[in-house]
Formats: sequence, structure tokens, C-alpha cells
Amino acid sequence: MTTIELKSNLHLLIDRISDNSVLEAYHTLLKREVKEVGDFWDDLTNAQKEDIKAGIDDLKAGRKKPLSEVMNKYL
Repeated sequence: MTTIELKSNLHLLIDRISDNSVLEAYHTLLKREVKEVGDFWDDLTNAQKEDIKAGIDDLKAGRKKPLSEVMNKYL
């Protein structure tokens, strides 16, 4: 079973639980396993941050292309 299938199945199972105490128990268990995720921005290099900022500046200046045009270039 793939990760996506497992997550989907877990979601379906949890969605069917109506007992609040059982849900709280699962929440407590799962919360212990999930590590806190920080802001991805903090993990980027300065060069990556500058590239993103340049892209945002391009968008603001109207320098943009439709996604389909960009994807066709790489597919």
C-alpha cells in the first residue's frame, strides 16, 4: 500500500469514529509521532531566496507566462 493510500485509509477510519475519547486518544498518539514543521523559508539558501524574490518582482512587473506554456517547454 502506498503512502497516499495509507493516509487516505487512515483518514476514512478516523472520520468514522464518533467517540470523542477515542479521537482524543488517537490525537495524542499521532501528535507524539509528528514532528513540528517549521517554515520552509528558513531552510532555503540565500541564493534560493533571492531567486524567489526575483520571481515575485517579475510577476509584479507583469513579466509572466501561462503555466501551460512553461509546462509545454519541459514535457
